[in-house]
Amino acid sequence: MILGKTLLEIFKESYTMQLLLIVSIVALAIIIERAIFYIRHRFNYFKELKIMESSFKKMRLEELKRMAMKKNSPFHNLLRQGLENLQMEEQELRELLNSIVFEERAKFEKFLGGLSTIVAIAPLLGLYGTVVGLIKAFHNIAVTGSGGPEVVGAGIAEALLTTAFGLMIAIPSLVFYNYFVKKTEDTAEYLEALVHKILHYRDKYWQEKLKR
Repeated sequence: MILGKTLLEIFKESYTMQLLLIVSIVALAIIIERAIFYIRHRFNYFKELKIMESSFKKMRLEELKRMAMKKNSPFHNLLRQGLENLQMEEQELRELLNSIVFEERAKFEKFLGGLSTIVAIAPLLGLYGTVVGLIKAFHNIAVTGSGGPEVVGAGIAEALLTTAFGLMIAIPSLVFYNYFVKKTEDTAEYLEALVHKILHYRDKYWQEKLKR
């Protein structure tokens, strides 16, 4: 019970709380979906890089390509495209690989704009609910001529709970949003470095073999 009302009653009487509930469900869905996506597409850059360098040195590129095809990560998607197009001119290959980097980054950024919006609007909805709740409380005082808890209880409850609920949504959403953005930036940086590595190993090992 909060000021004489159950939480369910407050949700039923406050459309602001109902909006916040919808926003919280959307935020939770985005966070879960993104977390699962990042787990499924994670990779150990430095471990995979050593495998790639060793394969180039030994010219086991078909074996490396088969391994890349079995794994579903940005690293292996980019590597596979690089191996399949080693015969391209350097500039053409660079442009192709850079376009794949952009595509992979876009996959990692999916829904982050929505989560960012929730971080911004949840406290604002809470503030709006606070204003509405206070308006109700003062309206009830004006109508009844009394300021007892029975009169202002509903308005005060809505004012306090919407603010608290808005912050409860925004704070964890902001934490996850910042984590996902950092993860996306790190992944993009690793992929950009991989582009340079593929071009370097292509010139150093693959083309040298062709010249022999």
